[in-house]
Amino acid sequence: MFRMVRLEAKRSIALPLFLLLAVLTRVFLWMDVQEWASSWASLLHSMRGTAWTGLPVAMAAAIWHGGRERRSRVGELFAATPRPRPIRLLPAVLVIAGAVVLAVAAVVGWAAAIVSGHATYSDGRWPLGLAVGLLAAIAVTLLGLGIGRAVSAPVAAPLGAVLLFLVLTVSQMREGRPADRLVDTVLPMLPLTDDFHRVLPALSAAQGIWFAALGVTGALLAVAATARARALALTPAVAGLALGTLLAPSGAIVPDPRAAAPVCAPEDHRVCVTTVHSKALPGLLAPARRVLDAYADVPGGPTRVQEAPESWMLDDGTPPGDAADPGTVLVRLPYRTQAGAVRWEPNVLLALLAQRAVVDIDCLPGQPERIRARDAADAITALLLDTPADRLRPEARAAYDTLRALPAQERRRRIGDARRAGLACEDPTAAVLGQGAAR
Repeated sequence: MFRMVRLEAKRSIALPLFLLLAVLTRVFLWMDVQEWASSWASLLHSMRGTAWTGLPVAMAAAIWHGGRERRSRVGELFAATPRPRPIRLLPAVLVIAGAVVLAVAAVVGWAAAIVSGHATYSDGRWPLGLAVGLLAAIAVTLLGLGIGRAVSAPVAAPLGAVLLFLVLTVSQMREGRPADRLVDTVLPMLPLTDDFHRVLPALSAAQGIWFAALGVTGALLAVAATARARALALTPAVAGLALGTLLAPSGAIVPDPRAAAPVCAPEDHRVCVTTVHSKALPGLLAPARRVLDAYADVPGGPTRVQEAPESWMLDDGTPPGDAADPGTVLVRLPYRTQAGAVRWEPNVLLALLAQRAVVDIDCLPGQPERIRARDAADAITALLLDTPADRLRPEARAAYDTLRALPAQERRRRIGDARRAGLACEDPTAAVLGQGAAR
């Protein structure tokens, strides 16, 4: 058997498939490395997302490989041999499926090595999700072999890849729509998630049942000799789809309280980040201290800086912590992964903290109101943090000059009023100019 597998590997497309799939998956994974390299949950989502391009390639290669005998017109010759058909096809199946498995496993190993140097939290469920993704690749490969055995036309391989690509693309275009258990079960990609949410194990189990059944259908199609046998081969896939859909949860993505739990700096408990980003705490400490110290004499000024456990990728409608506490600057951090840790550009982070200490931009109704609020925040930031004022917009420069000309006590009072207005979704510019908070 080993000799036959080795010969099959030499004369088949297994090696080109391995190289193409590994390179393609790694390239697409590397394109958003900054989004997943600090979190196991993000790696799981991104790795499963590569199925969008990887599985059509595996499907096309398997269909082409499965149709060799019929294209070469040697089917009758092989059928006359005394060896049973499953035993005769086993080397071809092992070689192609093995190439797919090794390619995916190699990329997972490379990505896991990166994440292991950055991640500070793991819920222990990501290996199950990656295993289901590997099972999906095997199932699609076996299905492609079965289709190739039934249809030997040269156009079958590219057509199968295009159809699968279109199905995955159209199925993924469902932002804003309610969760669908059937779609969540069938798709090899996971629903949208982030570092502060996790995929329920029930969804991985449902998907595992479906992909295992689909793989069985592919294997039965590969060894089927009649039309009746091919029709019966669809039974496991239908049963697996029905069972998987019944077991799939209605809401597969849930918050992870342990990932979002705050971790504060030992030397300054005023500055905190989430557990999943705790390696980034040293980068936040200096800018946060500078902002808090600048507001020390401002009435009602901030006394704490904390990372908000939310991201741009997912909004489940829940408030990120105690948003009603005006003494806490809740900030959504633009975390980026670099060598050795999660880090930010200090100037960008300082500007973000300073703006969030004055105004909640997201709650303002329109763009004009947001621009006015930013102008007020920029003016206050330039005054308190001594940042360059020559780059301010004319409206911000007018507010800056107004505050600068005031006595120290009145200036601090107006800044406090502007901050209260900005955090209450009102216009802080009016408070800066001494006109009262405009509603």
